[in-house]
Amino acid sequence: MTSCGNKSKENTGLKNENPSKINQEFSIDKFSDYPPKIDGCSCFFSNDSVEFNNKEFIYMNDFASISFLKINGEIIKFTQTDFREVDNTKIISKAKSAIYEIIIEVNDGKRNGDESMLKTGKIKLTDKNGKTLTKTFYGECGC
Repeated sequence: MTSCGNKSKENTGLKNENPSKINQEFSIDKFSDYPPKIDGCSCFFSNDSVEFNNKEFIYMNDFASISFLKINGEIIKFTQTDFREVDNTKIISKAKSAIYEIIIEVNDGKRNGDESMLKTGKIKLTDKNGKTLTKTFYGECGC
């Protein structure tokens, strides 16, 4: 799979967040449908290589400022607030939604085709109450 292959444009379950409904517990869930804003160069992250090969993702971004994470069954849109290259192999980016903040630490892996690279790293999700959840990921970024 490359990140520029055919993408399903079906209903994504994307909903507006309601800040008054902050859950005490939250989970990062898998999704297979591509949010409408994901087209062209992008990153796709899964829990592991098996889920990645099955096109079950936990995170997607548009290689610019928009990203998506499925939290408690809802696909939540995030807007990038910070991006920095730590070195030639590591990037840290931050993004926010109405209720959540994420910090993504991405480590370069090996080339996976002409225009994509395998990636590993971790996602740290924090809600407005300060509750955090951290997950590792396996995925790909490219065009």
